[in-house]
Amino acid sequence: MNSIASEPRLTCDLCGSAGEVAQSGIRDPDGNIDGSWSFRRCANAACGTYWLDPAPPPHELWKAYATYHTHTRKSAGRLGKSMLSFAHRFIKLGLLPLWIANGMKREADYLRFMTLGEEPIGKLLDVGCGGGRLLNRMKKRGWQVEGTDFDAQAAQRVASRYGIKVHVGDLPQCDLADNSFDAITMSQAIEHLYDPKATLRECLRILKPGGLLVMTTPNAHSIGATEFGASWRGWEAPRHLHLFTVDALRNLTRQAGFEVPEATTYSAGSAVVYRVSREILQGSSRSWLGKLAMLLWSYRKEMHEFSTQHDEPHTGQNVLIRARKPTH
Repeated sequence: MNSIASEPRLTCDLCGSAGEVAQSGIRDPDGNIDGSWSFRRCANAACGTYWLDPAPPPHELWKAYATYHTHTRKSAGRLGKSMLSFAHRFIKLGLLPLWIANGMKREADYLRFMTLGEEPIGKLLDVGCGGGRLLNRMKKRGWQVEGTDFDAQAAQRVASRYGIKVHVGDLPQCDLADNSFDAITMSQAIEHLYDPKATLRECLRILKPGGLLVMTTPNAHSIGATEFGASWRGWEAPRHLHLFTVDALRNLTRQAGFEVPEATTYSAGSAVVYRVSREILQGSSRSWLGKLAMLLWSYRKEMHEFSTQHDEPHTGQNVLIRARKPTH
């Protein structure tokens, strides 16, 4: 394992309030970084943000990404992955009742285009664009697309593979023009930021009046977080610096100046999080039979989570925020 320096953070970055430890004993789920972390929850009811404590200072954080998926390509086990992918599809077709399957498919389709599928085509910025798949998907639909990412290697790969311009650095460092984008997406990105409030204010500045901001991020009040505790995949220490609930992220987005017509949670893709969380807790299974049994279990968990949200709203795996820049 690699070591990384960390510093105590006893008060909330966003409002300065104190906070109690909400979860301790969290370790790097990839097993690459030595150490243990906790998350505190802000005691200010108007905030409610969770933050990493202790946390790496900015000059140390690169170590947490040295073996992350944006820097490395894993080619081993392609045949096995293909077989498991086939098993995924087979299990979904045979396991889910039709009404649930249709509902989950609609949810997944909605998220595939970050809810922009029915929006007028325009100019899109994807903040934290990673491998660029969303940008390429939207480019094929006629959108003018650009991205940002603090990872220069990932940005170069997106530019060379898809011919898409990617700005390197945190969004406030990119110096983009006022009122220049019709939509901004942040898919699983805001939790990686030291200053999410500054990034939201920058989004407001560079969006056109009436422009749309769409964000997804792990839900600290999800069923999975409650069930797995320190083994929940969504903590992702030390790469996740802030986590949110629906109310916390909605409040922060409004404080940045946005109107928030939609704030909810969703379950699409949560089977993967359940599977990895269980592997963190129990250790991964090496046999094919064990892996198939784990797949079956994980899809049952996703189905249960999806159906539970009708009676227990805002308990899905991820928070979804759709926010508009005011037109006046």
